[in-house]
Amino acid sequence: MNIFTKIFGTEQNEKDTLVNSVETQDMIDGIVELSDTSVKDVYVPRIDVIFLSEGVTLNEILNIMEESGHSRFPVYRDTLDEIVGILYIKDLLIYIHKLVNENDFNITDVMRKAYFVPESKKLDSLLREFKRLHVHIAIAVDEYGGISGIVSMEDIIEEIVGDIQDEFDNETEDIVKIDDNAWLCDARTDIDEINDKLELEIEVNDIETIGGYVFNLIGDIPVKFEKIETSELTIIITEVDGHKIKRVKLVKKDV
Repeated sequence: MNIFTKIFGTEQNEKDTLVNSVETQDMIDGIVELSDTSVKDVYVPRIDVIFLSEGVTLNEILNIMEESGHSRFPVYRDTLDEIVGILYIKDLLIYIHKLVNENDFNITDVMRKAYFVPESKKLDSLLREFKRLHVHIAIAVDEYGGISGIVSMEDIIEEIVGDIQDEFDNETEDIVKIDDNAWLCDARTDIDEINDKLELEIEVNDIETIGGYVFNLIGDIPVKFEKIETSELTIIITEVDGHKIKRVKLVKKDV
């Protein structure tokens, strides 16, 4: 090894060490942010939530769904402070196919159990609860027991991977083909779009973006060049911004 290789090799190693140190610090900062951020800081406030009455008709639900574009609705009995469940539209669509008579519809037959959390709960703790209980949305309760809003897995993921494309945003995110079986994808790209373009069958499980999907798989602060294996894909995190996933490489397996 000549003197130039030694010098420039050493400088490059020092640069790599510095970059890794900065990225590590960003990840630590991200963890601290989650542990310092409460549900109240990220939830959708009660005034902006669309609630469904327990006595709502099927036709009313379909109209509300079409007008709002939302996919989940808290269900209440008598008052908004008495939440009895959560309606997932995907559950409703399955239920409708089995429904013989529309007049027999009862929302309690299809809604899921509501999960309640204090609005003071920290996001790192809530994330662990979401994963343990396999739920993706919770009802936030204030110190007096009243309903103050709703918080979802997406709200927490946004703290990790950045803003998630909302249900009204029609902007198309980049999916760039770089090889016969490989693509670079923006972390905010909708999973349904990826499934269509790559002919995959990724199960979304109420997570809308590929960044959120990857974060849910690793269950930790993302690391650049981290590799995740699924039955259909090899996923490589190619770009991060601090603790946020920015871009991933998807390599489709021959199955």
